[in-house]
Amino acid sequence: MKSSTKSDKIVLDTNIIISSIICKKGDPATLFEKLINEEIENYTSKEIIEELIEVLNRNEIIKKTKKETRTFILEQYLIHSQIIVPKIKHRIIEHESDNKFIDVAKEANAKYIISGDKHLLEIKEFEKIKIIRAKEYLKKLL
Repeated sequence: MKSSTKSDKIVLDTNIIISSIICKKGDPATLFEKLINEEIENYTSKEIIEELIEVLNRNEIIKKTKKETRTFILEQYLIHSQIIVPKIKHRIIEHESDNKFIDVAKEANAKYIISGDKHLLEIKEFEKIKIIRAKEYLKKLL
């Protein structure tokens, strides 16, 4: 079994983080655990963090989770992610709010964007950055 290393630079989509607290035994939760254990190197930006905070404060998320859990997730995400400022704003996806993940991945020279978002997943790859689901990424670590 190949052990994961921090050699894979990744960008976690907000939906992966949110899924990790909704379904604590799913692939997104396993991936988030790897982030906390510093087995993966995640990159983020101010825009992604703002989106995460906004989603964590949505009524449907508040109803499904404890405040302590939401706070823990945000704190751990911030502690274990590298915050960068992308120099280039890409316009690859029609769904404008998804382009920020590509911007960060390009700036960080990331190998993967891990997402559950159909707009991103349809692209599959952008300039050598693979866009895959959490399950696919975890299989690559085995």
